[in-house]
Amino acid sequence: MSSILGPHADTSAPGFVEAYRSAAQDFPRPVAVIGCRRGSTQHAITVDSFIDVSYDPPTMAVSIYSGSRMAESLETAETCTLSVLTAEQKDIAQWLGEPAQPLYGVLDSVGTIDAPSGGPIIEGCAVWFDLTIIDRVPVATHDLIVGKVTALQSNRAAPPPLTHWAGAYHRPAPR
Repeated sequence: MSSILGPHADTSAPGFVEAYRSAAQDFPRPVAVIGCRRGSTQHAITVDSFIDVSYDPPTMAVSIYSGSRMAESLETAETCTLSVLTAEQKDIAQWLGEPAQPLYGVLDSVGTIDAPSGGPIIEGCAVWFDLTIIDRVPVATHDLIVGKVTALQSNRAAPPPLTHWAGAYHRPAPR
């Protein structure tokens, strides 16, 4: 195993960002869709950087690229949804993860249901969370959207979750 990190690593050295990106892709992450309502229109984007922050009160954080249209929509949203995708929903992850998605109509070809807050939930997902946004934290090129969980549903009969690892989508082994 090679390493370019150390106690005195030069993070501005050529190749450091690429090495970090490669190392960060060396662990699997579940894939989800964050969505919100902006006026009468629902918006959504694929994410693989989200965590449960606290169990009491139930709180989650989602990382969104601050230059994205989704980040713009979330600036004024009071609520958002998080739908954790199944391994059979890779096409949805790819569609909503494409750069330069249209601002309107992105969910027209995706089956959704409304969360209690009115945000979009991806039909058939493994689990969904309805979040009330309690904080927005700018961090480097991203914004952390922190939300209190106000509703959720887990689909135990759903296929295994979709994961992102080594730059590609994967289906985990059966339980």
